[in-house]
Amino acid sequence: MLFAFESDPAWCAMAMVKPRSAATFDAVWAKIIQGHADGVKDVVQKVILADGEVCGTIGCRMIDSRSTVGYGLGRAYWGRGIASRAVALLLADVPQRPLYATAAATNTASIRVLLKNGFVLKEKRTVPETERCLARDEVCLVLA
Repeated sequence: MLFAFESDPAWCAMAMVKPRSAATFDAVWAKIIQGHADGVKDVVQKVILADGEVCGTIGCRMIDSRSTVGYGLGRAYWGRGIASRAVALLLADVPQRPLYATAAATNTASIRVLLKNGFVLKEKRTVPETERCLARDEVCLVLA
């Protein structure tokens, strides 16, 4: 189900990312699960549930020595306040600060969710294409 959410062309377009293969998706999740089993403390990854339905994932992990928040919801769950609530719950569960988040500058919905939860815009930058992301203008937000 999570792979289907992440493979949705509209989801990829909004986040300005390239879809992953099933094998790559599985490898990412295997690493997260193994890290949890090994007691790794710098990764928090959760499934988002709404009314008993799996609707996405949210997490916090170290990226470039920064604790970084990321999340994604299946398209059927967009615009219902679920992301805002999930971010609020994650922030209550993850005490370290500062926390960072990035979003494609065109992803106004995700930027709004982060601002609503106390993040502030730190910078806007142009980033080159990577294995995962398309070249894009990106915003970096921080929660102190």
